[in-house]
Amino acid sequence: MSKYDPLSVRLAGHPALEWRASFSELESLLGFPLPKAARTGRAWWTDAPGKSHSRAWSLLGWRVDEVDHAGEQVVFRKNAAAPSEVQPPVMREAAENASARMQATQTVRATAIAAAGVAAVIGLGAMLVRAVTRRR
Repeated sequence: MSKYDPLSVRLAGHPALEWRASFSELESLLGFPLPKAARTGRAWWTDAPGKSHSRAWSLLGWRVDEVDHAGEQVVFRKNAAAPSEVQPPVMREAAENASARMQATQTVRATAIAAAGVAAVIGLGAMLVRAVTRRR
């Protein structure tokens, strides 16, 4: 499992041969800020086999074609030699796991928000009851 699995999922499902993304779009997709090296240097965007961030695109047949640090954009391109419909079982499993984790996280967040709302209503109700009973 990699924290960059959401990027793999996004690229695996992308129908075109190119995806132009802003740094903020990537951060929103990943759920965390890009490291400083990604914002300032080209080396972070190279296909380094030992790095989980570059495996997120390279194992699926994508490469980083352009990086515009000033404009905070990156262009991913699908390698011409890479089969577009074939996905290694390991990557398919990683994509499915990342998708399931994202759905579970969204469910937990929604539940937490709902619970906080219920707690707030109960708290306000208790304050109202105290205020009414003090006036009597």
